[in-house]
Amino acid sequence: MTRKTSVPDLGQSPLHMFHRAVQVVTEIYQAEMASHDLTARQYAVLFALAHSEGLSQSKLVDATGIDRSTMADIVRRMLKKGIIQRKRDKEDARAYDVKITEEGVRLFKAVTPIVNRIEEKLLSSLKGKRVDEFLEDLGAIVGGAPAPSAGAISNGHFVEAVK
Repeated sequence: MTRKTSVPDLGQSPLHMFHRAVQVVTEIYQAEMASHDLTARQYAVLFALAHSEGLSQSKLVDATGIDRSTMADIVRRMLKKGIIQRKRDKEDARAYDVKITEEGVRLFKAVTPIVNRIEEKLLSSLKGKRVDEFLEDLGAIVGGAPAPSAGAISNGHFVEAVK
Protein backbone atom coordinates (compact mmCIF):
# COMPACT_ATOMS: atom_id res chain seq x y z
CA MET A 1 0.00 0.00 0.00
CA THR A 2 1.41 3.37 -0.95
CA ARG A 3 0.74 6.31 1.19
CA LYS A 4 0.73 9.79 -0.21
CA THR A 5 1.92 12.47 2.09
CA SER A 6 1.74 16.05 1.15
CA VAL A 7 4.12 18.37 2.81
CA PRO A 8 2.60 21.80 3.35
CA ASP A 9 4.39 24.58 1.50
CA LEU A 10 5.77 26.92 4.13
CA GLY A 11 6.18 29.50 1.40
CA GLN A 12 2.40 29.87 1.53
CA SER A 13 2.35 30.52 5.27
CA PRO A 14 2.29 34.26 6.09
CA LEU A 15 3.51 33.53 9.62
CA HIS A 16 6.51 31.59 8.36
CA MET A 17 7.29 34.09 5.61
CA PHE A 18 7.18 37.03 8.06
CA HIS A 19 9.50 35.13 10.39
CA ARG A 20 11.90 34.46 7.52
CA ALA A 21 11.69 38.10 6.39
CA VAL A 22 12.62 39.27 9.90
CA GLN A 23 15.57 36.87 9.85
CA VAL A 24 16.76 38.27 6.50
CA VAL A 25 16.32 41.88 7.64
CA THR A 26 18.17 41.21 10.90
CA GLU A 27 21.03 39.42 9.14
CA ILE A 28 21.52 42.21 6.59
CA TYR A 29 21.20 44.97 9.21
CA GLN A 30 23.74 43.35 11.53
CA ALA A 31 26.22 42.76 8.71
CA GLU A 32 25.94 46.30 7.33
CA MET A 33 25.94 48.04 10.73
CA ALA A 34 28.65 45.90 12.34
CA SER A 35 30.98 48.87 12.82
CA HIS A 36 28.29 50.99 14.53
CA ASP A 37 26.85 50.32 17.95
CA LEU A 38 23.25 51.04 16.96
CA THR A 39 20.26 48.70 16.85
CA ALA A 40 17.45 49.10 14.34
CA ARG A 41 15.15 50.33 17.12
CA GLN A 42 17.73 52.87 18.25
CA TYR A 43 17.97 54.07 14.66
CA ALA A 44 14.18 54.48 14.60
CA VAL A 45 14.42 56.64 17.75
CA LEU A 46 17.23 58.72 16.23
CA PHE A 47 15.20 59.09 13.04
CA ALA A 48 12.15 60.35 14.96
CA LEU A 49 14.26 62.76 17.01
CA ALA A 50 16.22 64.01 13.98
CA HIS A 51 12.91 65.03 12.43
CA SER A 52 11.66 66.93 15.47
CA GLU A 53 12.68 69.51 18.01
CA GLY A 54 12.38 66.85 20.69
CA LEU A 55 9.66 64.47 21.78
CA SER A 56 8.34 63.09 25.02
CA GLN A 57 9.00 59.41 25.60
CA SER A 58 5.27 58.83 25.07
CA LYS A 59 5.42 60.54 21.67
CA LEU A 60 8.49 58.47 20.81
CA VAL A 61 6.43 55.36 21.57
CA ASP A 62 3.72 56.65 19.22
CA ALA A 63 6.22 57.65 16.50
CA THR A 64 8.14 54.37 16.49
CA GLY A 65 5.65 51.72 17.62
CA ILE A 66 8.10 50.55 20.27
CA ASP A 67 6.37 49.56 23.52
CA ARG A 68 6.82 51.76 26.62
CA SER A 69 9.03 49.46 28.68
CA THR A 70 11.32 48.73 25.73
CA MET A 71 11.45 52.46 24.93
CA ALA A 72 12.53 53.24 28.49
CA ASP A 73 15.40 50.73 28.13
CA ILE A 74 16.37 52.08 24.69
CA VAL A 75 16.40 55.65 26.00
CA ARG A 76 18.63 54.63 28.93
CA ARG A 77 21.11 52.94 26.59
CA MET A 78 21.13 55.87 24.18
CA LEU A 79 21.66 58.31 27.06
CA LYS A 80 24.74 56.32 28.12
CA LYS A 81 26.07 56.58 24.55
CA GLY A 82 25.56 60.34 24.62
CA ILE A 83 23.48 60.36 21.44
CA ILE A 84 20.33 61.69 23.09
CA GLN A 85 19.58 63.86 26.08
CA ARG A 86 16.57 63.81 28.37
CA LYS A 87 15.12 66.32 30.79
CA ARG A 88 11.91 66.75 32.72
CA ASP A 89 9.07 68.42 30.87
CA LYS A 90 8.49 71.94 32.22
CA GLU A 91 4.71 71.51 32.13
CA ASP A 92 4.49 67.89 33.34
CA ALA A 93 7.03 66.79 35.94
CA ARG A 94 6.15 63.14 35.25
CA ALA A 95 7.19 63.36 31.60
CA TYR A 96 10.58 63.62 29.92
CA ASP A 97 11.52 65.56 26.79
CA VAL A 98 14.05 63.69 24.69
CA LYS A 99 16.30 65.38 22.13
CA ILE A 100 19.08 64.25 19.85
CA THR A 101 22.58 65.50 20.78
CA GLU A 102 25.24 66.75 18.39
CA GLU A 103 26.91 63.35 18.69
CA GLY A 104 23.55 61.75 17.87
CA VAL A 105 23.19 63.95 14.78
CA ARG A 106 26.70 62.93 13.65
CA LEU A 107 25.87 59.25 14.15
CA PHE A 108 22.51 59.63 12.40
CA LYS A 109 24.16 61.28 9.40
CA ALA A 110 26.85 58.60 9.30
CA VAL A 111 24.48 55.63 9.38
CA THR A 112 21.61 56.96 7.25
CA PRO A 113 23.38 56.08 3.96
CA ILE A 114 23.97 52.59 5.36
CA VAL A 115 20.28 52.24 6.27
CA ASN A 116 19.33 53.44 2.79
CA ARG A 117 21.65 50.82 1.29
CA ILE A 118 20.05 48.14 3.50
CA GLU A 119 16.58 49.20 2.38
CA GLU A 120 17.64 49.19 -1.27
CA LYS A 121 18.98 45.68 -0.82
CA LEU A 122 15.77 44.55 0.88
CA LEU A 123 13.50 46.11 -1.75
CA SER A 124 15.65 45.28 -4.78
CA SER A 125 13.41 42.40 -5.87
CA LEU A 126 10.40 44.75 -6.08
CA LYS A 127 9.99 47.17 -8.96
CA GLY A 128 8.23 50.52 -9.31
CA LYS A 129 4.75 50.65 -7.84
CA ARG A 130 5.29 47.33 -6.11
CA VAL A 131 7.53 49.06 -3.53
CA ASP A 132 4.79 51.55 -2.63
CA GLU A 133 2.17 48.80 -2.55
CA PHE A 134 4.42 46.63 -0.39
CA LEU A 135 4.96 49.47 2.10
CA GLU A 136 1.22 50.21 2.18
CA ASP A 137 0.49 46.53 2.79
CA LEU A 138 3.05 46.38 5.61
CA GLY A 139 1.46 49.49 7.14
CA ALA A 140 -1.95 47.82 7.01
CA ILE A 141 -0.57 44.67 8.63
CA VAL A 142 1.07 46.53 11.52
CA GLY A 143 -2.24 48.09 12.38
CA GLY A 144 -2.82 50.83 9.91
CA ALA A 145 0.22 52.71 11.09
CA PRO A 146 -0.07 56.38 10.17
CA ALA A 147 1.67 57.47 7.03
CA PRO A 148 5.09 59.02 7.62
CA SER A 149 5.19 62.80 7.77
CA ALA A 150 5.85 64.56 4.49
CA GLY A 151 9.48 64.22 3.53
CA ALA A 152 10.26 61.64 6.19
CA ILE A 153 10.31 58.78 3.74
CA SER A 154 11.06 59.08 0.06
CA ASN A 155 10.63 56.23 -2.39
CA GLY A 156 10.41 53.77 0.48
CA HIS A 157 13.61 54.98 2.11
CA PHE A 158 14.45 56.94 5.22
CA VAL A 159 15.63 60.43 4.37
CA GLU A 160 18.30 62.24 6.32
CA ALA A 161 17.00 65.12 8.38
CA VAL A 162 18.46 68.54 7.81
CA LYS A 163 19.83 69.90 11.09
